[in-house]
Amino acid sequence: MLGLKITLVLTDNRGFGCINRLQMSAGGEEFNNLLDHTEHVNKSNIDFAAHAASMGAAAVHVASIAELEAALGRAKAAAGPFVVVIDTDPYPSSEPGGHWWDVAVPEVSSREEVVEARTAYEAQLKLRAGG
Repeated sequence: MLGLKITLVLTDNRGFGCINRLQMSAGGEEFNNLLDHTEHVNKSNIDFAAHAASMGAAAVHVASIAELEAALGRAKAAAGPFVVVIDTDPYPSSEPGGHWWDVAVPEVSSREEVVEARTAYEAQLKLRAGG
C-alpha cells in the first residue's frame, strides 16, 4: 500500500513450527500447531506468494537455496516490496540457548518423555546458574 522498498523472506513451515518444537521439548505431544494436524475438510495449502502479490508486492515461491539467492538478487533490484516464500521443515531446531523465552517443563508427570525433558531442563538451569 505504501510502496516502500522492503524485502520479506517468509519461511513457510505450514503452521506454528516453533511453538510445536517448544511443546515437544517440554515432553508434550504435538497438538494442533501444524496446520495438517488440525481438523479440516481440505488440507492446508496457503499460497503466501499469491497472497502477497494480491496485496501489491512482487512475490515468488522458491524451492532451493540457489533459487532463494537468485530471488534475493531480484528483490534487490525491485522498486517496491518483494516477498520470497520458501518451504521449511517444521521439525529441526537449533541447539538450546540464547532464546528470549523459556517454556518450563512440568516437575511431576507419569510420562517418561516429560520426566526426561525435566531432567534436561534442570541440567540447563544448573549450567545457566554457573554450577
